[in-house]
Amino acid sequence: MSQSLEDLVRAAQHEQAERAVDPRGVLAALPQRRVRAVRRRRLVLAATAAAVAAVVAVPVFVLRQGPAPQPPSVTPGPSVSPDLTRSVPLKYSPGWLPAGYAEYNRMTRPPASLTRAWAAAPPKSPVRISELTGILSMTVSGADDEDATEDANGETVDINGVRGVYRAEEPSRVTWQLGGTRISIGSVAPLLSRDTLLRIARSVRPDPAVMEWPLTTRVPAGQSIVRQSVTGGPAGQWLASADFGELTPSGRLAAWGASIDVGTMTRAPAGGTALRVAGQPARYVLSNTSRTGRYLVVDLGGGLKLTVYSDKLGQPAIVALAEAVGPPKPGGAAWIGS
Repeated sequence: MSQSLEDLVRAAQHEQAERAVDPRGVLAALPQRRVRAVRRRRLVLAATAAAVAAVVAVPVFVLRQGPAPQPPSVTPGPSVSPDLTRSVPLKYSPGWLPAGYAEYNRMTRPPASLTRAWAAAPPKSPVRISELTGILSMTVSGADDEDATEDANGETVDINGVRGVYRAEEPSRVTWQLGGTRISIGSVAPLLSRDTLLRIARSVRPDPAVMEWPLTTRVPAGQSIVRQSVTGGPAGQWLASADFGELTPSGRLAAWGASIDVGTMTRAPAGGTALRVAGQPARYVLSNTSRTGRYLVVDLGGGLKLTVYSDKLGQPAIVALAEAVGPPKPGGAAWIGS
């Protein structure tokens, strides 16, 4: 990884943190060195009638029983991806952590990178994880991942018989490779000591567990899921996010699209126009807080909210995205705080 861990943390959360009252993903950005430049090119999510029709055509909704009505003069498109219900294998987990550390964030990005983050205390809110100090992270990615570069000037260290590289400068980190997998353990201020990072790295073992995402949705035509994240906060708060975007043939992010959140809170500003979406109470918000954007917040009941955000799509398309979301799975956030 060539970016500072702090930048990565902010890169993931900053995007959402700047929307509405703010925020984007969590730690998350965690590695994608082009994220900042890409954010400036935030484009439309397929605001064409065909893309909207493809989303609206999805037959199974958390909000609506039965097939959704079709807009006049629009023929449903066939290019809707399967439900976003993929379980994500953890592959590896640390067997030892400093006393008091618990896990508060998991994030994936294509093609197969998973970043997890621990801290000694929970963030004040799931959208404020970048404000935490002393974050410890672990990234597991393919050995050929363009964003997982090794520090050429680091210190060579032994990780259970495998050559690793330790970098002392902030963010300090240890990176090594197991077969076709690259693992990186990182720390931001206050930095964990070299011996502590090496102890954590040497405790890492294969983990057959898989993570099921709390948020399931369909993907509009012409779009891909470019990032998924789950972040926890105090008192059982959590937020699962999925970001849509356009990818290049090599799998790099070309442009941002819309985002969908499900959790115990919403990033949307207060207020808006009251309406009902498939019989559920909702509100539609046009925001000029920090970036012009459109939010749809739907009360799912049971203390859960669904939020759709886009800076390009109109209300009908945003409602269609909301209706393409499947039943939330709170059990997918049960690991938070452990």
